[in-house]
Amino acid sequence: MKNIFSHRGLPRAYAENTFTGINKSYEYVDFAEVDVRITKDNELILHHDPNIGDININEVSYKELSNLLQQLDIEEIAIKNRSQFSGKVNFEIKTDSLNQTQKDILFQKMLSILNYEDIISSFDWQMILSFKHLFNCQYGIILHKEEELFEAEAIGIHDEEILFMVNKDLFESRNFNLPKERTVLWTVNNELDFQRYLEIDLYGVVTDIPDTMHLYRK
Repeated sequence: MKNIFSHRGLPRAYAENTFTGINKSYEYVDFAEVDVRITKDNELILHHDPNIGDININEVSYKELSNLLQQLDIEEIAIKNRSQFSGKVNFEIKTDSLNQTQKDILFQKMLSILNYEDIISSFDWQMILSFKHLFNCQYGIILHKEEELFEAEAIGIHDEEILFMVNKDLFESRNFNLPKERTVLWTVNNELDFQRYLEIDLYGVVTDIPDTMHLYRK
């Protein structure tokens, strides 16, 4: 196994998808996996769900979001430039709840953020495949259903650069036939599983406990 990815930073020690947790995680990992969304006025926000409480992120402006969530340190989740991250990033782009125009803007905004060492990935395969020729970094599609394995395999035959971000349960399926050296498994929190994956030529694994898992690699 080549790389360890932290899952949204260090979620068991810090609030997930915050720069404090993300940058602390680089003490243990090769990549930090984060979730990116867009506000109504096209600002990039680190957040997993489409909403924060009763607030839909894509329906309010950055200023409104900041004002509505007084208890939230907006600077901890607002992406302004790449230098906010002190290491390599796997940007998972969240497009659920977005219309096509918003999706296009979100991906276009990401082009100015990406570093050549990063990875950009999404459940939205169409957007990844549409923009891949513009990325200056690695890119991948996310799989969480067994029936997706066959289409992903076909895509991989014609695209030797694409990565596969795979739910770990799919890896155990008899139908799994993706190139392991281009496969990242999520989310691996069982230490015995992690030790087993260390012996396999995977591109990497995503974990909530990189501060524990990295000890096995040594």
